[in-house]
Amino acid sequence: MKKYSLYLLLFIGIGVHVQAQNLSFYGFLPAISQTGRISNKIDYNFFASTTIDAFKSIQNNVEYPAKDFQLYIQPSVIYKFSPDFNVAASYTYQRNNPLTGDYSNEHRLWQQCIFSKSLKKTRITNRFRFEERFIQNRETGEYPFSTRLRYQLGLNLPLQGKTLDVKEFYFNAYNEFYFSLTGAKNAIYSENWTYSGIGYKMSNATKLEMGYLLQIAARDKQQDLRFLNLLQVSLITNFDFKQK
Repeated sequence: MKKYSLYLLLFIGIGVHVQAQNLSFYGFLPAISQTGRISNKIDYNFFASTTIDAFKSIQNNVEYPAKDFQLYIQPSVIYKFSPDFNVAASYTYQRNNPLTGDYSNEHRLWQQCIFSKSLKKTRITNRFRFEERFIQNRETGEYPFSTRLRYQLGLNLPLQGKTLDVKEFYFNAYNEFYFSLTGAKNAIYSENWTYSGIGYKMSNATKLEMGYLLQIAARDKQQDLRFLNLLQVSLITNFDFKQK
C-alpha cells in the first residue's frame, strides 16, 4: 500500500507528508540556458545550474546543514526536422554535494525527442528523454551503469497578445515523470518535478524567468520521499550567429 501511495503522490505532484521519514528542503536553483544556431538544421545548447538548500533544518532528529546539493552542466546538440519536432543528444556532468567531502560524480549520456503543437496561443510540448547513467560509488570507486526514462509535458503561452514580443511576459509550466529502468534504484517511478513560472522577454535574444519548482524523489528502498521546494531563476539566451 505504501508503494501505491508513493505513485499517487508523485503523479499529482503535491508535497503532502504521509510518511514519518519524509524530508523537506527549501532553497534556490539558479540556471543559465544558452542556445545558438550552427546551421539551418542544427543548434547547440549549453545549460548549467546549481541546487542550493538555503536553510539548516532538523528533521527526524537529524540535523541537515544548509549546503549546495548539486552542480549540473549540460551541453547538447539539437537537430531540427521541423519547427514542431527535433531530436537532441548530450553528455552531462552532475556532481552531488559539490562543496563537501561526501561528493559523488555522475557522467550521463542522453538522447531525446521533442514534439510540440500550438493550440491558439498556447504551445504544448512533449519531451521524451532516455538516459545512460554512470554514477560514482565512493566506496568502490566504480561507476555502475543504469538507465532512466523521462517524460515531460509542458506548456508556454504569452500573457499579452497572441505572440510574445519584447518587453512582454509569458507563462511557462511543466510536469516531468522519471522512471528508473535498470541498475540500482529506489523505485521504478523514482522522481517527479513540477514547475510553474513567469518569464519576461528582455530582448529578441534574452529572457528572464522565475518560478516555483517542486522536486519529489524516492530517497530510499522504503520509498520515503524527499521534497525540494525551490525558487528557480533562469537566464535564457538564444543567439543566431549565422545572421551576423
